[in-house]
Amino acid sequence: EKGCKKMDGWMDLTLFMFAALTHKRDINETPHPEPGLLSKRRKVSLKDQNPGSPPVVPLSHRIKWSYVTKEKATTILVALEGQVRISESYLDRVQLQSYPQTPTDASIKISELRSSDTGVYRCEVQIGIEDAYDIVHVLVQGIVFHYRPFMGRYTLTFEKAKAACAQNTAVIASPEQLQAAFEDGFHQCDAGWLSDQTVRYPIHESRMNCYGDKEELPGVRTYGVRDLNETYDVYCFADRMPGRVFHSTSAGKFTFSEAVLTCSYQGAQLATTGQLYLAWQGGMDVCNAGWLRDGSVRYPINVRRPQCGGGLLGVRTVYLHTNQTGYPLPDSQYDAFCYTGRPRPSQDGSIEIIVTLE
Repeated sequence: EKGCKKMDGWMDLTLFMFAALTHKRDINETPHPEPGLLSKRRKVSLKDQNPGSPPVVPLSHRIKWSYVTKEKATTILVALEGQVRISESYLDRVQLQSYPQTPTDASIKISELRSSDTGVYRCEVQIGIEDAYDIVHVLVQGIVFHYRPFMGRYTLTFEKAKAACAQNTAVIASPEQLQAAFEDGFHQCDAGWLSDQTVRYPIHESRMNCYGDKEELPGVRTYGVRDLNETYDVYCFADRMPGRVFHSTSAGKFTFSEAVLTCSYQGAQLATTGQLYLAWQGGMDVCNAGWLRDGSVRYPINVRRPQCGGGLLGVRTVYLHTNQTGYPLPDSQYDAFCYTGRPRPSQDGSIEIIVTLE
């Protein structure tokens, strides 16, 4: 039994939680018995100060799992008297591990893990008027991104596609990773190589020239396995970043060579496209375009505003031509995005499970 494991190309995550069903609120934690795993066993206890209280009847307690944000708590599932009700948005992806066979096991398993599964999960156990809860922080790392080199649209053979991803701190994405990104909302009307030598692209809203093999239906389009010398764009996957990306600017902005130097003066180097995507996934929001190591100019937007990428979220790209090809000339002036290998300082002592999509 593991906290996180790969099954059929998807990543699964198990959040372990056990209820000690004897009556006063007490929350504690014990390490997982197997070393090196990404999760810990948590125990939510209800104990009564009166030692003469009768034992709790099996299955008489209520278990509730929720996904919690600052705005609201979204119910994932509720279990009571041996019955489990799962919210529609989590159907086929979530299950209680051993309930009701083991009534005190409130461990939850999330399948087909997505980046949007990052966040705070709360487990509540209620017996009569007594209740207790505990929370687990989950960070799902890894992001799929579309990549087009400076040469223009559809210029990469399969080998060049793999090399382009590697130069941007990434690997060529798998079909499963692209499918997971699609399920998370990824939409891109550009055919790109994947690791199985197929060419695909994710579409949520069909339009002319983007129908592919699914007509007007949403889904990941595929051209099937292609000749390795054919040329397309590529979908890359960046999984983790031990350091951090930071934004650097000056009144006069920088040419590409000046951007290289300004990062160097700060003990860093220009960030790669993959690193900027990971920084965006981590919440980076900068409404100023900056140079990256491959000579491209991009900026990460996490807060919608009209003047920043037309109100669209994501890593926005500045192209040389109106048909979204070419990079700005090296003597153009922009800010810079730098990368340093120094990790971020730890935030606090809360328990966090870090999972990398593979």
